Amino acid sequence: MKPAIDRIVFVTERPLLAVGFREVLRRAGLDFEPGVLDPGALSGFLPAAGVWLVMVDGEGDLRWDLLDMARSQSPQSRFVICCSATRPELVLAAMDHGFDGLISTRIPVPEAGEALAQICAGQKQFRFYDRLDRHSADTPPLSPREKVVLALVAEGMRNRQIAAALGTSENNVKVHINRLLRKAGVKRRQELALLAGPLLNRPSEDAPLTAFDDGWMFGK
Repeated sequence: MKPAIDRIVFVTERPLLAVGFREVLRRAGLDFEPGVLDPGALSGFLPAAGVWLVMVDGEGDLRWDLLDMARSQSPQSRFVICCSATRPELVLAAMDHGFDGLISTRIPVPEAGEALAQICAGQKQFRFYDRLDRHSADTPPLSPREKVVLALVAEGMRNRQIAAALGTSENNVKVHINRLLRKAGVKRRQELALLAGPLLNRPSEDAPLTAFDDGWMFGK
């Protein structure tokens, strides 16, 4: 089944960006020709009804005020950042401004096509291979329990959902997330989720993974 997208437009000053994404679009089931729009002409261009795929060039300075206005004018459309180098600030800004995804040109084409198809289907996808672990080198090792909680945070689960999934209390989950924030050296849940990959791949503390109960809130 083809994604329910009415039109594709690349918001960029580099027309060749759209050419480079043709194979990604094809693999996502989007086999029609995309348009190219200058960033300054975005306001008022998108339809109030209908679903467009708006691919925003993430290289250079972005006018978030204009992008926010465009999103409010076309609320059903999908907005995606496409870029080469991926900075943590860019990923967090895209999340904060309600974008549907970010796709780096450094990831393999099949993975990019799969992510784009999922975005068109209404899921949020942020795919990149750039190293975002600027805080993780000096981060103390995580316990097996902390890794379980971090993995669920990275999946986008809220505290109540994590507590239900693990059979513990929401307060216990909050304690572990606060500990993870301190260890990672970040203040926001979104930043913690971005660092999940490198943190989860590091060796764990030598603590056994015991059953969940109220006691683990005070353990490692």
